Amino acid sequence: MNLRAIAGWFVQGDVPRDVGAMTLVFERPMPAWAWLLVAVGAFAVALWSYRRLQGTGKQFSRAWRGLLVVLRASVLVLVAFLISGPSLRFERTRVEADRLVVLLDRSRSLTIADAPGGATREQQMVSLLRGAQGTLDEIARGGKEGAVPEEPNGRRGKDIDFVGFSGGAYSLGVSGSRAVDALGRPEGERTDLDAALRQAITRSAGQPLSGVLVVSDGRSTVPVSPDTLRLLERDAVRVFTVALGSNERIGDAAIVSAESPARAFVRDRVPVEVRVDRGGVAGRIAVRLVDSETGAEIVRKEMDDAATEQTIVLDAAGDRAGGRKWRAELVTERADLVRENDARDFAVELIDRPLRVLYVEGASRWEYRYFKNLLMREKDVESSIMLLSADRDFAQEGNMPIARLPRTKEEFAKYDLFVIGDVPSGFFSPDQLAVMRAEVSERGAGLLWIAGERSTPASWESTPLADLFPFRPPLALEARVGASIVRPTSVAERLGVLRLSDDDDGWPDVLTSPDVQWPRLRYVQSVPRSRLKPTAEVLAEAEGIGAGSVEPTALIARMRFGAGEVVFVATDEIWRWRYGQGERYPERFWVPIVRMLARESLAQGDERATLSVEPPRAAPGESVVVTLRFSDEETAKSSAGSVPVEVMGADGAAVARLELAREGGSATATMPVEKVGAFRAVASDPAFGSASAAFEVVRRDDELRRGDADHAALAELARRTGGELLDASTVAKLPELLPRRARETDESVLKALWDTPAALAALLLLLGFEWIGRRILRLV
Repeated sequence: MNLRAIAGWFVQGDVPRDVGAMTLVFERPMPAWAWLLVAVGAFAVALWSYRRLQGTGKQFSRAWRGLLVVLRASVLVLVAFLISGPSLRFERTRVEADRLVVLLDRSRSLTIADAPGGATREQQMVSLLRGAQGTLDEIARGGKEGAVPEEPNGRRGKDIDFVGFSGGAYSLGVSGSRAVDALGRPEGERTDLDAALRQAITRSAGQPLSGVLVVSDGRSTVPVSPDTLRLLERDAVRVFTVALGSNERIGDAAIVSAESPARAFVRDRVPVEVRVDRGGVAGRIAVRLVDSETGAEIVRKEMDDAATEQTIVLDAAGDRAGGRKWRAELVTERADLVRENDARDFAVELIDRPLRVLYVEGASRWEYRYFKNLLMREKDVESSIMLLSADRDFAQEGNMPIARLPRTKEEFAKYDLFVIGDVPSGFFSPDQLAVMRAEVSERGAGLLWIAGERSTPASWESTPLADLFPFRPPLALEARVGASIVRPTSVAERLGVLRLSDDDDGWPDVLTSPDVQWPRLRYVQSVPRSRLKPTAEVLAEAEGIGAGSVEPTALIARMRFGAGEVVFVATDEIWRWRYGQGERYPERFWVPIVRMLARESLAQGDERATLSVEPPRAAPGESVVVTLRFSDEETAKSSAGSVPVEVMGADGAAVARLELAREGGSATATMPVEKVGAFRAVASDPAFGSASAAFEVVRRDDELRRGDADHAALAELARRTGGELLDASTVAKLPELLPRRARETDESVLKALWDTPAALAALLLLLGFEWIGRRILRLV
C-alpha cells in the first residue's frame, strides 16, 4: 500500500490515479514561528489548567498529570491546525502536445517524370515518406525508441497532422506517421501553397504549432503572400521544405489551345488555329495535324525559333463528308517534360455540297470579268451572277443563272454568300435589303463588298445594309493619291486567307517590292483605322509608295454581324496581279475569302434551329450563354415557351439541365460552369427536333502548362521563416530542428482536511482520551 492510498482514507472522494507528488497546503497559512507560539501557548494553557487539580485515585501521579497535559495541548494544537484550513494537494500536470503539420502536394504536376532516375515526382514523394518513416515515428514518440518520457503523464512527442493540398488543403484522415497509403492520386488542377499554409495555421488554432513540413515541387500558381509570411513570423512558425523534381529548368512546350470552324465544306481549306507556348524549350518545335482515326499526318508547320508563344495556322482539308476527328500535336527534338499538354483533340464536320454565291455587279469592269470567271471555274461553287448594266437579251452567267434579283426570303436563303460589287443601292428594294440583312445576321450568310468608283459604298448610306460596313459613316470614301502596295496582317494568317505563296509568311515578295510596277494598285479607297468600328479586323493594309506617301489604310476589313460575317475590299484592281502570272495570285486572293464567308452559313445549314455556347472555351467559375436560334418564325412560334437543354459530359452522361427562355426568334439561358472537361449542350423540342453545340471548360492556370519545379521558392520560404530546405539525406535531422512548443497546464487536485470525518474523529478521539483519563484519576 502506497502513501497515496493511505491519504485516500483521510480525504473525501477518490484520489486520481495519475497524480504526482502529494503536499500539505493551508487555506490560511502561518509561518513556522507562529506555529511554535501556538504549540507553546497550547502547552502552557494545558499545564495551567491541570496545575491546581488534585486526584483522589491511587493511580494519580506526576506522569499521569503530564499525559493529560499533553492530550489537552494536542487538542488545542489540532483546533488551531483545523482553523488554518489544511488540505492535501495532489500534483498533476497536463501536457498538450505540440503539432507538426506535414503538407503534401497533390497537384497534377507530381505526375511529371523529372525526379532522379527518371521517376515521377509522386514516386519520389512516396519513396521519401517511406524512408522518413523512422524519423516521423521519432517525432511522434518524442525521442528514440525506448527513451523515458519526461512528462508525468508519459507524453513528450508531437502530434503529426498529414494534410494534402492543391487548390486548397484537406486532411488525409490519418494519424501518426503512416500517410503513404492515404495519398491517393495527384489530381489537383492547380497549386495554391499560400492558401495551404494559411489553412495549416488555422487547423492548429488552439494547439501549439511546432512547425510545418512542406513536401512539394515548389510550383504554385499563387505565390506565398507577404501577409502569410508575416503571419508565420508572428507566430514563430518554422517552415521546413522538401523539394521534389529536378532543380534544373527543363522547359515544357505546350499547346495552349486548338480551334477550328465547327463545320466546313469538303475540300475546303479549313484554318486550324493552334496556340503554342514554347515554355523555355530550346531547339526546333513543329506542330502537326493528324487524323485521329487513321493517324495519318495532314499538315505540319514549324514554330519560329525566337518566339516564346506563337499562334500557328494549319490549313487542312477533307475529301469526304462526315464528322472528322483531328488532333494537333507538338513535335520536339527531345522528349518533352509533360506529354499530356502536347496534343489537343477537336472535331470538324465536313459538308459535301457546293457553296452557293449570289454575285451582283453594276458594270462590266475588269475585276468583275476575272472574279466571275474564278467563281464559275471553282468546281465546289455554284454561282448566280447578275450584271445589272447588261442588255435585256444578255444571258446572265453562272451555273445557277437567274433572270432577276431574288425577292423573297426563300429565294435569298438559297445562297451562302452575297457579293455586291459597284452597284447602286437603288437597284434593290427596301424589302430585298431587309431580307439580306436578316440572312446575314440570323442565318449566318456572308456578305462581300467589292468597292467601286461609282456606287460602293457611297450610295449605300441610309439603307438597311449601311450597318454592314466595318467602318463608321459617312460612307463616301476618298481615293488614295498615288499607287499602293498590299501587306497582309496577322489576322489574315490566323484566318487562313491571303496566303498567295508557299513561303513561310504566305505572301510573295514581288507584291510588296517598290521596284516592280505591275503589282501596284492605282485605285484604293482610303479607310483610316480611326474610322473602323470596334469589332472590325484588318486583314490587309494598303501602303503608299514614296517618301511623301500617307499612312497605311485598311484595304481589307472584316466584321462579324450577328451570326454572319462581312468583308469589305477597298479596291477593284486585284486583276492587275495577273500580269505574267495568270490566275494564280487572284485565285489565291479571292477564293479563300469566298470560302471563309460562306462557311459561316453552315452553322445553320438546313436545320430549323441551331444551338451555340459562348464563349466556347470558359474557365471554372465563369458563366456561358447558351443560345438557341430558330430558322424561321413558324418554328419559333411552334416551339414551347421554354426549351430544355441537357449538358452532357465526355462520357455521354448528363451533368446539368437548364431551361432556355424564349424571346422572339431565339431562346437563351446563362449557366455557370465549374467542372473541367469537354461538354456538349443538346436542345430538344418537337418543333425542330434537336440541336447541339460543344464547349470546353479549362483552367486558365493549367497545372501542367508550366511544369518546371521551383526549388528556389521553397528555399526562400524556409529561409524567411527560420526553417531549412531538406532532402532525403537530411530529413533525418528534422527532430533536432523542431522546437518544443508543448503547453503544460496545472491540473493539481486539492482535497480539504478540516471538514473531513477523519479530522472530527481525531478531535473526538483526543477529547475522549482526556475525559477517560480524568475519570480514571478522579480529578476534582
